[in-house]
Amino acid sequence: MDERKEENNTSEINETTNENNNEIIIGKKYKLLNQIGEGSFGKIFEAEHLLSNTKVAIKIEKKNINSILKHEANIYYKCKNIKGIPNIRMFGTENNYNYIVMDLLGISLDKLRENKGGILSLKETLQIAIQLISYIENFHNVGVIHRDLKPENILTNNGEINEIFLIDFGISRYYINQDREHIPITYDKKLIGNIRYASLNIHNGIEPSRRDDLISLGYILVGCLKGKLPWQNVKSKIKEEKYIMIKQIKEQVSLVDLCKDIPYEFLSYINYCYCLKFDESPDYNYIKGLFINLLNLIKKLKK
Repeated sequence: MDERKEENNTSEINETTNENNNEIIIGKKYKLLNQIGEGSFGKIFEAEHLLSNTKVAIKIEKKNINSILKHEANIYYKCKNIKGIPNIRMFGTENNYNYIVMDLLGISLDKLRENKGGILSLKETLQIAIQLISYIENFHNVGVIHRDLKPENILTNNGEINEIFLIDFGISRYYINQDREHIPITYDKKLIGNIRYASLNIHNGIEPSRRDDLISLGYILVGCLKGKLPWQNVKSKIKEEKYIMIKQIKEQVSLVDLCKDIPYEFLSYINYCYCLKFDESPDYNYIKGLFINLLNLIKKLKK
């Protein structure tokens, strides 16, 4: 990932500590319980509403001029009412930190796969694919690209795949400018997002666009079915060297070999996404239809 990740200092939170019971209170209404994760630019805590006892998630960053969390909150508000995007309850600033309060969800796709022995069934993977393509389409339709799709940023609802969510919009950006035009293609960009799921376009320094979100999803889906990707265990103490090695493997492994031993629809999906032009609008119905038809066939064969 682009090494712009900030140090997240939450020691200032203690300034809001209740002197009587040493509890940390956020926004005068939420009690922090324990840390449950860490996003691109902030730490995430489970918290509880003081009056209703409702559990929520709170993401916190150290206050700074270029607030990543404020940007992320704006993305959440922009995507309000979009299915698959968690509900944001409030954004605020206290003392030396910013915070977002949102719905508390279940385990990540990464953890779900781990719980199931490292791989998901074809049916489960197809159900995930169909939901995520719809969510990503709606996300793109408001003019935003995610730029950091990975299993850790896909959450379940209580560990069930019938309702999943996209999170972590710290490095998301608008691909439609103020003139309602697509941003221009640019080159020599630093790699951004998760290296494992980044498209070759991003490795080659090309500005991310809608196609790259979908390619990342393709790699995620292949990983769900096969357990790992060919470049997953590359190791190097030098970050730049590791990035080069991963890029080389992605270039050397054909899409046919990548999708070997899994249904042809996954190859068709990734190949289609790689054929998209930088500013081309994907045919979401077509790529979603690949997986819907396969899922329906599976259901029919089981009858």
